[in-house]
Amino acid sequence: MEDIQLTTIESENGRKLAKYSMRSMALPKISIAKQLPYLGGLEDLSMPKRYNRQYYKIQQPTKERDLINDKEVFGSLTYNNEEPYEDRKPKDLIGEEAYKSYYHTFKNIKRILEQNQFENIQNSVQTNLISRSERLKILPCKMGLIKLKGDRNSLSIQNQKFGDKYVEVLSEGLRILPVIQDFNFNHNRIKEYGASQLMPLISKQARRIEFQTNLIGEKGLDSLLKTLPLQQCKIQILNLEDNNLGDQLIIQLCKAMCKNLSVETLNISKNKIGNNVHQSLKQMIEQNDTLLELYLHWNSIKGSGGVEIFKALQTNKNIKVLDFSYNLLGCGNVIGAALKDFIIENKAIQHLDLSANSFTQSDCTIISEALKQNHSIYGFHFRGNFGYVDTKGFLIIDSNMKNFNSIHIEQRIKGVMPHPKPYDNVSRFEKVQDVCWICDCWQMATFEWIPNQSGACSDEPIFIHFDYEGYEPIFLGKPDEKGYFRTHRMIPTGDIEYFYTANAIQIASQSVPIKQHIEKFRTKINIADQVVNVLIDETNLESYPKSKPVIEDWYPNYDVLPRTQDPIYIPAKRKKQKRIWTYPISIWAPKYKFDTEDLLRKCFERDWLCCKITKFIKKQEEQDQVKELLWQAYKPMRETYRFYASVNPTGDVFSMSVNPTSDFVNQCQLIDQKQLKLADVDLKFIATCSASSIDYKGNYRNPERSLVRYQMMEFLVRLSDDKYVRFNPQINIVQATKMILDQCMPHMSQFDSHKWRAERYFIEQCDDVCKKYKWVVDYVYIRNSSKKVKPGQPPFMCLDELKDICNRANLYDENFVERDVNLAFNLSTLTQIDELESDRLFQMQWIEFMEALSRIAEKYSPIPIGKKEEKEWTYELRQQQPLYYKLEAFMIHIINTLVDEETKKNWKQPTVSMFDEVEEDEYY
Repeated sequence: MEDIQLTTIESENGRKLAKYSMRSMALPKISIAKQLPYLGGLEDLSMPKRYNRQYYKIQQPTKERDLINDKEVFGSLTYNNEEPYEDRKPKDLIGEEAYKSYYHTFKNIKRILEQNQFENIQNSVQTNLISRSERLKILPCKMGLIKLKGDRNSLSIQNQKFGDKYVEVLSEGLRILPVIQDFNFNHNRIKEYGASQLMPLISKQARRIEFQTNLIGEKGLDSLLKTLPLQQCKIQILNLEDNNLGDQLIIQLCKAMCKNLSVETLNISKNKIGNNVHQSLKQMIEQNDTLLELYLHWNSIKGSGGVEIFKALQTNKNIKVLDFSYNLLGCGNVIGAALKDFIIENKAIQHLDLSANSFTQSDCTIISEALKQNHSIYGFHFRGNFGYVDTKGFLIIDSNMKNFNSIHIEQRIKGVMPHPKPYDNVSRFEKVQDVCWICDCWQMATFEWIPNQSGACSDEPIFIHFDYEGYEPIFLGKPDEKGYFRTHRMIPTGDIEYFYTANAIQIASQSVPIKQHIEKFRTKINIADQVVNVLIDETNLESYPKSKPVIEDWYPNYDVLPRTQDPIYIPAKRKKQKRIWTYPISIWAPKYKFDTEDLLRKCFERDWLCCKITKFIKKQEEQDQVKELLWQAYKPMRETYRFYASVNPTGDVFSMSVNPTSDFVNQCQLIDQKQLKLADVDLKFIATCSASSIDYKGNYRNPERSLVRYQMMEFLVRLSDDKYVRFNPQINIVQATKMILDQCMPHMSQFDSHKWRAERYFIEQCDDVCKKYKWVVDYVYIRNSSKKVKPGQPPFMCLDELKDICNRANLYDENFVERDVNLAFNLSTLTQIDELESDRLFQMQWIEFMEALSRIAEKYSPIPIGKKEEKEWTYELRQQQPLYYKLEAFMIHIINTLVDEETKKNWKQPTVSMFDEVEEDEYY
């Protein structure tokens, strides 16, 4: 028997319908469609005829398989591929899937409604919203119920301008959403009908209801009035601002609030509330124990009604925030006493707004005095009245009333939440006004002056000056047990600039970051009973980012109380002759840096590293010995170099050219025409200059034909080698160096610039002159410190500018020449470690300029004030006068020649020296 082939027939959807077998090309065929009616379309298929035994052997198992397959076929026909009904599926209300579900419902709304009706299925939120929109013939809208993100328990559709029809749609969606508790319908077009549809659905479950700027009317308010007195009421925040409710509805609302046990915030601003409501408001304040915030902004409550309200508030212990701005409390001039008692007695209010209430100036004065006794109101607003709130919370009376229209755009108070607003565009010289610690998110900071760490000053009085205070002085008071001067203050966020003054001298703390001012400016400040003209050249700068709010959970976070008075400095009377003057209290102490041994050692090491002495001294032992000899003589050597370098500088670079170098050698009597001649000196001078020409080629600070500081000691070592070692080989370089230093020391010892400072300059009388005429130094320095300053670089004075000052002051004569200006400039500049890589040596700072003026005054020697007629003043007699007489007269000369008329308008020229005045009182 031939092979049997099994063939499977499949339907269109891939299910197996039947199998059959046949003997290839052996048996006749019959149509399978006759045996299986459901395969009527398969006419081309056939099966073998049933007439022999072999057929039955093959057909029997085939029949069994067919029966099994038939059951599968009938099962597939009864199988339903349709998905579950749409509204039986769980549908999200938040996220992208919620949006997709909404649009799918919109496309299939008719089918879904039929399914729900036939199967008795409750409509979903999406179905309710869309079907209701179609019935009202308005565009479908998700109404804030379906959203991409947010809280499932809140609904916010503010500023959407939805009207009553859309509110009706929203009501349909809310019927099956009892979980929503926070509702925000602010700034829509909801009127009485829409509110009456919406309020019954939300009033019993809501914790927050915001209905600002709508027109809910009597019917809209009715459901709310019924809910508020109930014990089951959950409403905590109720905002009905700008709903045009009027007196009658507000009276009903106040009656309902008298029995309420849940509302903490009530906003009934802008509802045309008049004086008729004051009794209802008074009863509500007296009977309600849960209300924390009450907003009555922009109504028409007058003084007579306000008196009753504030009497109730006087003993109220639960209301923390009160907004009574833009009312008419000042009308009738009867509110002053009630407000005074309220402010003094009430200890619960923390945030109070009384802006724009038409108070009279006498009312404002009463409020200001009452506030001084209140330390619980952390945020106080008073714009639009006579006065402003300063940085400590005091009400400062101002006879010029603020522009009423300018405050309409100001942000309103909102609980104790901060919402910083930009201050007015005022100059940094002016004091910040209308301050609210809460709204502007101020924070506490501690400022302290630590003697010998912050600066040298250690005796009181010490004042601190803040930029936001207009640099007014704040007395730091007495030092604590550690000797520290400290103050705790509330300050605004951001960058704070400040400085200190001690003994009428402006100083910055060295323990806090310092800001150098490129554009310096002056300001006048009142310290005790004197006016001080301060130059703002450097200030301390600290940044204070936003921190925790002032009030949190109704408790203050900081210890500073509002309206805490600063210590008042009262100068003690004391005898003038008993004043003890010391350098730390002088004008120079904060900024002048002395030449310490450590500083000189660094300078010497830098010079030794740069010079070429080790190139011609080969032995290490001799190098060390020569180095030690040079270090012992380094200070007088450097002072001598500074003097001779000032004779003929190379541009701005102070250096010793050939002639000053020859003068120095002659003065030291080194030339004997035997061992050392002038020609030998010139050769050593050239050799010293050439030795560094390779290393410092192109460096303008190291001129090719002049000696700079590090080359001074190399030049002396070369001279010693030429003078002593060349003619006597038994003398080594160490001995020769010692011999030439010993020979030069008598002459070099004459050039001690600090001796003049200690004996003539750093004394009490010169300090008095510098303090008195500090404004003159500031004036001249500010206007003559920009010629060579690059963009972004702090100002400094160059040599040309100092010469120009002397020229415009008409100082040059036979006794005072240009070389004296060079010497004053060079000797006054502070010591710099590296003179080859820094331009600081050519840049005179303020403290150096003051010394330069004193050196110029010493050399110029003007006649003392008021003594011109005493005798014939020769230059020799003028030279013999103390420096303080010269400096005082020189300052007067500068004022007369360099200061403009506008600046010296209020200055009176003295006729007697301050040191010759006869004191009428021995005390001051």
